[in-house]
Amino acid sequence: MSVRSPNLDPESVETLVDVFLAEQRQLTAVEQFAQRHADTSAPLLEPHYRELMPLSAPRPGEQYAFEVDLDRCSSCKACVSACHSMNGLDDDESWREVTLLLGKKFDPSRLPRPTAEAVALPVTSACHHCVEPGCLEGCPVLAYDKDPLTGIVRHLDDQCIGCSYCILKCPYDVPKYSAKRGIVRKCDLCHGRLAEGEAPACVQACPNEAIRVTKVRVEDVKARSSTAAGAVSSGGCALPGMADPAITQPTTVYRTTRSLEGLAAVSPGGVRPAETHWPLVWMLVLTQAGGGMAAGQVLGGAPNRGVCAVGWLLFQAGMVASVFHLGQPLKAWRVWMGWRTSWLSREAMVLGTVAGVLTVGTAAVWMEAITGWVRTVGSVGVLAAVGAATFAQVMVYVDTRRPAWAWHRTGPRFASTVIGGALVGIAADRWGLVWLLAGLVLLAAMVFERRAFFRGMRGRTERTGEASH
Repeated sequence: MSVRSPNLDPESVETLVDVFLAEQRQLTAVEQFAQRHADTSAPLLEPHYRELMPLSAPRPGEQYAFEVDLDRCSSCKACVSACHSMNGLDDDESWREVTLLLGKKFDPSRLPRPTAEAVALPVTSACHHCVEPGCLEGCPVLAYDKDPLTGIVRHLDDQCIGCSYCILKCPYDVPKYSAKRGIVRKCDLCHGRLAEGEAPACVQACPNEAIRVTKVRVEDVKARSSTAAGAVSSGGCALPGMADPAITQPTTVYRTTRSLEGLAAVSPGGVRPAETHWPLVWMLVLTQAGGGMAAGQVLGGAPNRGVCAVGWLLFQAGMVASVFHLGQPLKAWRVWMGWRTSWLSREAMVLGTVAGVLTVGTAAVWMEAITGWVRTVGSVGVLAAVGAATFAQVMVYVDTRRPAWAWHRTGPRFASTVIGGALVGIAADRWGLVWLLAGLVLLAAMVFERRAFFRGMRGRTERTGEASH
C-alpha cells in the first residue's frame, strides 16, 4: 500500500515503510539527552562554570584568588557542604566558613537575602592564599608550599608533624587540625580541578554565583595591603573585624555596593574559647623554671648537687611534655628544618642545646669538676643558654602578631617564671627543703597562669573582635 498523488513524480511516492522509518529517526527526550552528552571528556556544565573561572593560567606576576560578591551571598552554606563532601573532611572539620557582618539594629527577619536597608551581610571565606603566608613561614617542617605558577598555598600532609603552629601564625584561622589523622589540613583552591579546567567545589555549589576564581596581580595585592583603607568595593580584602592585611597580604577579593560602616563581624556559632594546649603549658613552665634554677645556682655561689639535679629534671620533663603536643610525635626530629623562617624551629634547636648544656653542667657538679676557669666558662654558658632559650620562647608567640601575645605581655610572663625558678633555687640551696616545697607551690601557680595565657588568646576571635574571614 502506498500514498500516491497524480501530480507527483512516481519517485516521490511515500510508502508506509517510509513513514515508519521516519518515526524511528525521531529520538525521544532521553535519547536526545544521551546523544547531546555523549562526550564525557568535559564536565557536564563546563560552559556555565567556565564563566566563573579565568580563561587562561596566571602570567608572571599574577596568581589565582577567590573573588566573593557579598551582595550575592545568601548564607545558605552550600559552598561549605560542597567543600566538605569534595575533600572528605571530618565531621568537625571545615575549610570554608560563613560569618556575618551585623549592625547595631540587626533585624533577623531580613535574612537570608539582605536588602540595601538591612544591617546584616553574610561573608563566605576560605584560605586567602596570601602573598606572604604566615602558615608557610611559621611551619617548622616545611609542610607548606606556594606554587610559583598559580600562587596556590598547599599543605603537604605527609610532611606535617601536627604541631599546629601554623594555626597560630595564620591571622584567619584557616588551617584546621585533624585529630583523627594527627595533622593539619587546609583549603588548596581545589588545585586538581583547576588543572583540569574545572571550577572548585565551592564555586560550582553556590546557587547565586557569589564565589568565583579570578587572577590578581601580586604587586596590586601588596599595594592594597599596605594601605589602611583596602576598600572592599574596589576589590579589597579588609572587612570589619578582619586582621590587618599587611600581616600576610591576602589575595581574596571581596566586592559589595553597600556601606560597611558600623558593621561588626560575628560568628553564628558564637565566640569559641581557645584550646588550653596543656603540653605547651607544662613545657613552658618546666623548662623556664628548670633553666631558672640552673641560672640561680650559677649566680648563688657554690652549686648544690640536689638543686642542680631538680632543675635538670624539671627542664628535661618540659622537653618530654612538648612532644605530647604533636599529632605525629615520631616525626619530631624534623622540627629543625624550617629554621630559616620559623621561630618554632629555632626554639626547638635552642632548647635542645640548653638540654645538653644543663646535662654537662649537672654532671660536672656531681663529679665536683667545677673549679677555676671551668666554673667561669660554665657559668657564662649556662646563663647565655637560659637567656637564649627564654628569648626564643617569647618570639614563638610574639611572631604570631596576636595582641594578647605582644612583647610587653609575653616577655614579662616568661621572664618571671625564669626569675622565680632562680630565686627558688637560691633559697633551697641556703635554707633547705622548705623553700623547695614553696617553689613547687609557685610552680603550680605558674601552670594555672600559663593556662590563662592560652585560654585568653581565644584563637582567631581574639585578634578580629568576634570572628574572622
